[in-house]
Amino acid sequence: MICIKHTLAWLTCAAASICNASTVHMVFDSPIFTGTGYDNVVITFPNNSGNQSTTESVSAGRFKGKASNLVGVQASIFSDGVDNVYMYCYDVYESIHSGSVVDYTINLNGESARTLDFLGAVNFALNKDKLVYDKFAWLHPVDGNQGAAIQLGIWESLYDTTGWSLDTGSFKASGVDSGTGSWLSSFFGKIGSTDSLDGKYVMTLEARGAQDMITGDPPSDVPEPGSLALLGLGLTALAYTQRKNVKQA
Repeated sequence: MICIKHTLAWLTCAAASICNASTVHMVFDSPIFTGTGYDNVVITFPNNSGNQSTTESVSAGRFKGKASNLVGVQASIFSDGVDNVYMYCYDVYESIHSGSVVDYTINLNGESARTLDFLGAVNFALNKDKLVYDKFAWLHPVDGNQGAAIQLGIWESLYDTTGWSLDTGSFKASGVDSGTGSWLSSFFGKIGSTDSLDGKYVMTLEARGAQDMITGDPPSDVPEPGSLALLGLGLTALAYTQRKNVKQA
C-alpha cells in the first residue's frame, strides 16, 4: 500500500509538471489589428481590489500574431495555424502593443461560462445563412466594428456578473461607434436563446507583465504530447506497481 501511495504521489507531481509546460512564444503583428481594424472607446472597469473603478481610453478589436517555440502542444492547437493566430484581449489590467513579444502559458480551461455564453451568441449571429457552420466565426470578424463589438462583449462577460449592457454594471463603455454598437446589440440580444460555445473550442494565453489573450482551440483526435506523456506515466506506474506486488507475493 505504501508503494502504491508513493507511486501515485510521484505520478501526480510528474503530471503537474507536464501540464504546466504548455507554452508558446507569440509575436504580435505590427500593426496589431491586421486585417480588420478597431474602434477607439472609453471603458470603465473594476480595479484589482474590486472596490473602485478605473476609466481608460483603449482600442477595441481583434489582434493577430504569429506563434512559435511550442512546448507541450502541437501546432494544430491553433484554429488558423501558427502564422495566423487570431485572438482578443482577456485582461484589461495589463497592456499589449504592436510588435509585442510574449511567452505565454496555455490554459485550456481559462475562460468563464459567461464568455462562452457570449461567444455562442456571436457564432449564431455570424453563421446566419451560411451553409457550413464555423465554430470559430468569432475569430473572423469582417471589419473593425464587428471585431470591436466582439472584444467589448468579451470584456463585458469577464468583468460583469449579471446582465448584458455597456451602460450599467461593473463594466461600461462609451464613445462606441454606431456600427460597433449595432453589432453588439445583435450579439447581446441572442444570449439566452442560443447555445453557449463549447469550452473545448476555446483556450486562453496567460502571462505576467502582458495582457492575457483568448483564442480558438480546435479539438484533435490525436492526443497532444502532454497527454501522451501522461498516458505513458500512468502505464509505467501501473507496471511498476504490479512488479512490486508480484515480488512481495
